[in-house]
Amino acid sequence: MTKRLLVAAVAAATFLTPAIAADSASLSHFLEQWDINNDGVVTLDEIREGRAQRFYAFDANADGSLDRDEYARFDKVRDAGIARFSPAEQAKIRQIADGLTLPRNDADGDGRVSRAEFIDGSVGWMKEIDKDGDGRLTARDFPE
Repeated sequence: MTKRLLVAAVAAATFLTPAIAADSASLSHFLEQWDINNDGVVTLDEIREGRAQRFYAFDANADGSLDRDEYARFDKVRDAGIARFSPAEQAKIRQIADGLTLPRNDADGDGRVSRAEFIDGSVGWMKEIDKDGDGRLTARDFPE
């Protein structure tokens, strides 16, 4: 359980810690949090890996699904990170973060999100964010 808490803390910090750069309020912050290999591009593989890490971090009972309570904790951590930004930036970030919510990921409507549902949601989420349709998320996909 201690390892799970450590992983949860790392995952939360990875997604939610504001960038140190001067433009920390920018949605380019997303790139810093999801760009696993730090090449300035987020790929579908990185989205899948990031979602897998976040899923693991919040599946407190390790049963392979996020129930409403686990999802409530996930939402609370995500909301706390978003609250660090200006109201205008919060609105932009919430548009992106909406792809991580329970309603958006509960494909079978059973009130729980399985690991497969969460990972399978990667493709649709990426397409929503990928404004230029090139299959890669870069700063161009986050207009100011």
